[in-house]
Formats: sequence, C-alpha cells, structure tokens
Amino acid sequence: MKTKALILASVMATAISAPTMAADWFIGGGVGAQQNTYKGSYVPEIQNPIAGGPQTAHVKETENNAVYELRAGVYLNDANRVYGTYSYNSDDFSKQQSFLMSYDYLVGLGDSNKLNWFIGATAGVNHISPDTSAVDSDNRFVWGGQTGLMYKINDNLSTEIGYRYLKQDYDVNNQPVPTPYNAVAGTETASLNDSQQLYLSVDYRF
Repeated sequence: MKTKALILASVMATAISAPTMAADWFIGGGVGAQQNTYKGSYVPEIQNPIAGGPQTAHVKETENNAVYELRAGVYLNDANRVYGTYSYNSDDFSKQQSFLMSYDYLVGLGDSNKLNWFIGATAGVNHISPDTSAVDSDNRFVWGGQTGLMYKINDNLSTEIGYRYLKQDYDVNNQPVPTPYNAVAGTETASLNDSQQLYLSVDYRF
C-alpha cells in the first residue's frame, strides 16, 4: 500500500512542482484500442491419483477491444502538462472504468513547436466489473506511463497519438467453481495483469 501511495504522490508532486507560466486549460476526448492480459489457474477438488501430483491448469489470455476516453487538464507551460482522464473499456471478461491522473513532459520537434514528443507518468483507480455474478465489482489501484506525439493544429486545437501502459492490481483467489449439482468442482484464481492502450485524441484549449 505504501508503494501505491508513493507512486500516486510522485505523479501529483511532479505536476505541482513543474514551473508555471501562462496556463492553458484544455478538454478533449479520444478513442483507441486496449489490450488486457489475464492470467488464471484451476485446481480440481478431486485429484487424479493416476496422473500424479497436483493437476493445476494455468491459462493466459489477451483481449483486444475499443477504449473511449474523456479528459481535462492544463498546460502549465510549453513543456509541462497535467490532466485527468476517464476511460471505458469492455471485453469478454470484464468492464473497466478508469479515473487517472497524468503528468507529461513535452519536447518540441522543429522550430515551429507544432509537433511535440511527450512522455509521462500515470496513476489512478480502475473500477472493474467482472462478467460473472460470482465475483463482485471492485476498485483497484493502477499505475504506469505514456508516450506519443502531439500536433498543434492551431492556437485552440491539437491532436495526438499515444501509447499508455497500465500495471493492474486485480486478483481473485481461491474462488470455488460449482458443478450443475451444486458440488464444488474445484477452485480457481484469476488476475488482470496489465493493460496497454493505443489511442488517438483531440483537445480544445481555452
């Protein structure tokens, strides 16, 4: 828990300590693709003595689906920005709603400063709703980073393409698996290991 709090505090402290000049607020939205990596295992209640040893089955699955986001924030100056993002993603295993706080450092490419490379850090909360009534929805801490290219169309409009990696913290352990006769067939564990996003967004400055 201390590590999670430290990551979130570091993102916020970096944003607050960035040098400020004429701040430009912005709002925007984006769409893209999100890949979620799930891992799990299954241990049958009754072991097969002929097979020998624990018959634990392991599985790793990746899901690719659309992600939608809304965001708002401020450019502290030409090189620093901080913003909050709400994103929604749904796949065959779960629905996710993320509330993220991000900081980016921008580097101008060329004399006009219209094209910028950015890199930054993100931390926040992910609300996960599994696609099964056997597991409850839950809020979990997520953290990671992002990078990409931002192009300034004019004084008010900009667009960017970015990549974000989020380390997830969602685990379901020793969940009983019933048979059609309400007997326990075994137990399973499942986890959402990480998520990767590739997105395109448009922002309006004011």
